Amino acid sequence: MLPINSYNQIQLNEVQKACSYFFPPKHIFDTSFLRNLDRKTLNEVCLRKSRQVQRIINSRKDTKSLDKIKNYLDKMKQSYAFLSAVVNGEMPDLSTGRGKIIAIGGAKGGIGKSIFATNLSVFLSQKGYSTIAVDLDLGGANLALYLGEQYILDRTINDYLRKKYLSLEEIIVQSSYGPGLIGGDSSELGAANIHYAQKIKLMRAIKNLDADFIVLDLGGDISFNMLDFFLLGDYSLVISTRDSASYIGAYQFIKTALYRKINRISYYVSEGETHIDPCLCNVLKNCTVANGQPMSQSILSLLDSVVRNDPFDIPQVLKMIISFNPHLIINKAPSILHANQVVNTISDLAKRYLSIGINSPGHINKYSEIENNLRNNIPLVSLRITFYSACCYDFVRHPIPQQSGTLLNLVRVPNRL
Repeated sequence: MLPINSYNQIQLNEVQKACSYFFPPKHIFDTSFLRNLDRKTLNEVCLRKSRQVQRIINSRKDTKSLDKIKNYLDKMKQSYAFLSAVVNGEMPDLSTGRGKIIAIGGAKGGIGKSIFATNLSVFLSQKGYSTIAVDLDLGGANLALYLGEQYILDRTINDYLRKKYLSLEEIIVQSSYGPGLIGGDSSELGAANIHYAQKIKLMRAIKNLDADFIVLDLGGDISFNMLDFFLLGDYSLVISTRDSASYIGAYQFIKTALYRKINRISYYVSEGETHIDPCLCNVLKNCTVANGQPMSQSILSLLDSVVRNDPFDIPQVLKMIISFNPHLIINKAPSILHANQVVNTISDLAKRYLSIGINSPGHINKYSEIENNLRNNIPLVSLRITFYSACCYDFVRHPIPQQSGTLLNLVRVPNRL
């Protein structure tokens, strides 16, 4: 039996990914099934699956198809070796290094994304981490104001995209409160409508920034640009309030981000080249693009469609789903009870339709001081305001794990301070 309850999120995810080569999708999300996995079951399933794959290889002649299946078989062997070690009680070292990009998103404006991004980046800077805050709300850039800078900066993302500056480092403005700032200028016509090539250029440049942490403040919409920026994060935070429009939007944001991530994988690699798989592409689009109809289809239904098309695509699709771990933060909540009502609603929907768990490490209490602070544009943590400092303190209270790749206890805000 596997000690599932003692695994952290990364360890559980790796077990699920390895099991995707041997078991049906419904078992992958069933922790009771995973807990009861033993050596005998693993060996029997592996032998049966290997014989099945070998028969398919012998029956197919298409070179590209064979390359894809052989690649599948190699990864299946690696997964078996991993699961064998786990069944024997030897969890392999899963050190992946520390992620650095924290993406803060949500499908609605006015829910506190920018003020949270500001205070978090200031607090990280105060704790000695080199931190850069990036304003990716290209149509409504205001992060500079919250960091005490002028509304229109001397150099912005717009200048970088126009090639006025050759690197993002050249447009970093050192803010008065510690973190570096990469701001935008939404007063320019079309500032939010950047082309695909510009978006890819910007994303690559952000990933290459030299800093301990990069905090991304995103716009309040579910455009492809915002979803791609959100998925860029090593840690993805979704902000919501108790307003119905806000938490319904938060769920829609999480769902569309997952769909966007899934739709990126309609390819496979053969001989060092990337190939588009048109059949898989069509299956995924048919299952995730509404085409004018309400999307009530669950992820398990999507996976069934993938199996019918080509069962060898399942591990790749499951990998994207399993590795999607957004964190939900409820802002402006009177108490933890009120916050949990929203969390439970979104979590139930996500589990039923998306087959993912929503991690909600805490909430941010509703205080008049936060509302009043919006008028003077001074980060609350710089004023040593107790409740907001506690919020950010709990975000990085424990040493940020160098090996797990995840942040522990994100904004676990106490109900009373």
